[in-house]
Amino acid sequence: MEILQGIDLLKVERIKKVYLNYKDKFLKKILTDLEIKQITKNQKIYYKIAGKFSAKEAVVKAMGTGFSDGIKIKDIEILNLKNGKPIINLHGKAKKRLGNIESSSISISNEGGFVISIATFLIKKSLNLSDIYE
Repeated sequence: MEILQGIDLLKVERIKKVYLNYKDKFLKKILTDLEIKQITKNQKIYYKIAGKFSAKEAVVKAMGTGFSDGIKIKDIEILNLKNGKPIINLHGKAKKRLGNIESSSISISNEGGFVISIATFLIKKSLNLSDIYE
């Protein structure tokens, strides 16, 4: 087993400025249709957008790739259960990159104009013979 963890801190004002300039065009670039549907029901929309963006950044940091190697921002979907708990849903190359995910967790919090997210994955790792010390 291997534990992968990433963290991201984001100033909400940065997201607010971009959103006010580009509105739905910005949302459609960074969020899936379901993510957009979930955040538009909320009055704290800037915090919700920033939270999902920060969570996606934390996920790619946990993966150790950032948004590179063909991993796109919409390959990572942050959804909320009915009780509000956020979950990670991976698609495309992000899903292929991590392989055998045993468990995943995302935590998002905000305070004082900042959003912080922590992503954790528990991965089944198969033993690679090149990793063995001779």
